[in-house]
Amino acid sequence: MECRPGGTVYLVSWSPADGYHFDEDVVRGPGRAARLEAEPSDDGDGAEDADDLTYDITCPGGRPRARPAPDD
Repeated sequence: MECRPGGTVYLVSWSPADGYHFDEDVVRGPGRAARLEAEPSDDGDGAEDADDLTYDITCPGGRPRARPAPDD
């Protein structure tokens, strides 16, 4: 991720944790916030019952910060 002038963020690259994948639920920016939503993979190991992992990424003070996103 990159913090850009004006406090905006841009996701350059990302990769999911083991057992998760990304679909179209990625907002890469540039903007005040970016968002990643990792969904459990359907590989038969039971992980498909896990919750989605959604993170909001911002650049307060010019440094990237990822925080769990609130449930909508």
